[in-house]
Amino acid sequence: MIPTYRIEDFSSDKKIENLFKLERFENLSWPKDLKWPHKHDFYELIWVTEGTFTHTIDYHDIHIETGTLLITSPGQIHLLSSPEKVKGYSISFTEQFLLTHQTQESIFELTFLEESFTKPYLCLDENAKDELRAIVDPITEELNREVKVPLIINGLLLVLLNRIQRLMSKAHTDISDSFHVQIHKKFKKLIEQYYTEEADLAFYADKLNISANYLNKIVKNLTGKTAGVMVRDRGLTEAKRMLVYCNLPVGDISEQLGFKDFSYFSRQFKKQEGLSPTEYRKSMFKKYLNK
Repeated sequence: MIPTYRIEDFSSDKKIENLFKLERFENLSWPKDLKWPHKHDFYELIWVTEGTFTHTIDYHDIHIETGTLLITSPGQIHLLSSPEKVKGYSISFTEQFLLTHQTQESIFELTFLEESFTKPYLCLDENAKDELRAIVDPITEELNREVKVPLIINGLLLVLLNRIQRLMSKAHTDISDSFHVQIHKKFKKLIEQYYTEEADLAFYADKLNISANYLNKIVKNLTGKTAGVMVRDRGLTEAKRMLVYCNLPVGDISEQLGFKDFSYFSRQFKKQEGLSPTEYRKSMFKKYLNK
């Protein structure tokens, strides 16, 4: 099975308990026998100040260059090629740390953290770099103190994330008003909780106290996808992970993920990936597991 790492697996004295950590990327202390690809149970922002490499996230290859901010959310499978050649910053934090001194509503507005499944990086110009460095430097200074104040780190982190959100909004002009953003984020959390059990859009709309049509309109406006496609795609993403990292028959994977009709699962999978589930399993085994 693919391993899941926690913040404490990357030892550091520049951290707040096992909730937050900021290190120079080139100085990271990697876990012994670190396995690639892997998952995290925390968010990670990697600001690449020097170096180029390929970041494979959920089996999609993205070429990363100097001046890129890379965003990885909990549960995503990722692989860095030649990370020893990269310089920059690694900022890791849990949702628990975000919520320690902030409201759930303020976190909902940070949509880029959840959009990392479709928009996992941001190219920074010189002004953006200066803007982020003005926040990263005080965080680093606080972490270097003998007595660290979590409230200060938490406040600075929220400022940093909101600055990134603003930069993302400029780069991706499809960001709508905050109410729609909050509904979308709540919807994504519900999908994570129920996607293997519920495919009916009315179920999610009822949980959000809005109509199915309104939910679909919000999601379509923000993502370009229908709400139903978002639910289906979450299952297909998990299917890709299971096809690579477990030995269950394809039919059993389809059933576990709530696809009652196996032929429908196969058609949708091939439509998205261009390969049947069996063909995809073989191709990924050659690419990642049989080197």
